[in-house]
Amino acid sequence: MTKYNQNFKHQTVEFYFQHHENLSLTCRTFAVPKRTLRRWLAQYQHSGINGLAVLHTKRTYTPDFKYQIIQTIQNRELTLDQACLQFGIANSGVISQWLKLFQESGIEGLQPKSKGRPAMKKPRYAKMPLPPKTEEERLRLRILELETENAYLKKCQELDREKMRKKPTLSKN
Repeated sequence: MTKYNQNFKHQTVEFYFQHHENLSLTCRTFAVPKRTLRRWLAQYQHSGINGLAVLHTKRTYTPDFKYQIIQTIQNRELTLDQACLQFGIANSGVISQWLKLFQESGIEGLQPKSKGRPAMKKPRYAKMPLPPKTEEERLRLRILELETENAYLKKCQELDREKMRKKPTLSKN
């Protein structure tokens, strides 16, 4: 959601022109940063009231479009703010991000990012042993199961004994 609606922007710009283009007075009256007001004024002077329109959907740009804007700025044909007006971009910060990404990663940095969280990897579970093929394998597996069960029971007994030792004894009065 945007902080300022189109009506508020228009009132602010009109106040600015009615009060002899006094930037400080307008900023104080409407509690708007100077940079923001300057951007609104430039948008208004470039496109009229439509330049102050609030877009309710997030705009996406193709890598070619981003590259075209970057080339225009790097060739010093337009400044960041001028490029925003010329190409209809709401804020110069967006173009600054594109410039940074382009300098770091080249044209690949301008590609759209994948949306959402990355898919989780499937958990790896221990594989079940293959069923025994011979009687000898079946008996070895059964011995292993019994030894495991025996070790578990011994550990449970040991924990029970330890618990009993720590348990406070009630004295008779």
